Amino acid sequence: MSEKTETNIREEVFKRAFDDMCKALDRYGPDEILDLLVIHSRTDPVACDLLTRFPTVVVLGKFLHSLPIIKVDKRTLKRLEKRGCLL
Repeated sequence: MSEKTETNIREEVFKRAFDDMCKALDRYGPDEILDLLVIHSRTDPVACDLLTRFPTVVVLGKFLHSLPIIKVDKRTLKRLEKRGCLL
């Protein structure tokens, strides 16, 4: 397997794990997810990487949760997507 392909696979695995961690935070809460990451970070490199990002994600989530929801029309939404403000 080439080095570039291996790097792409690692990035894809981390991206999927990161998305799953964010969904699990909403469902189970930060205490449960932190416990799981700490337990498995010793043997799992993906869990170890997620553990380093965990505090930032939790704090950002709490900050964004406190902001009001702003509804936009489809035109504004497409414009924000083109500018790279939304993924």
